[in-house]
Amino acid sequence: MRRMACSTVIGLALAGTVLFAQSVNPVVQMRVTLPDGEVKDVSAAESETATFTLKDGTAIGVRPTILDSKPWTHVVVTFFRMPTTAHSTEEIGSVDVKTAGGAVQAKTSPAFKVAVTSVSEPRTSST
Repeated sequence: MRRMACSTVIGLALAGTVLFAQSVNPVVQMRVTLPDGEVKDVSAAESETATFTLKDGTAIGVRPTILDSKPWTHVVVTFFRMPTTAHSTEEIGSVDVKTAGGAVQAKTSPAFKVAVTSVSEPRTSST
């Protein structure tokens, strides 16, 4: 009985931590143009990573970092080649972007263009 109560308390503490983590950072909506012209709309909480997959199967991560206070108009977007069994996560470049501005060419290989279409209030949990 004591072990079950301890497990329940730990479980509730972890659940509270997860809910809190989901509601802290603003959410950045981005439009990424791939080298072949395909456009991917992705969103990620500030300082978290969203991923998409290229046609060759390469997983790419994109992480926005907001550099100013609300209304959040200055964002650095960093691109990563996500880990595989052959290599770990590899940063492939970053680019400075203005919210609601035009797409900016990143100096990455493969080459991407990225626009930050908007930044919104942090997601909040309904539980």
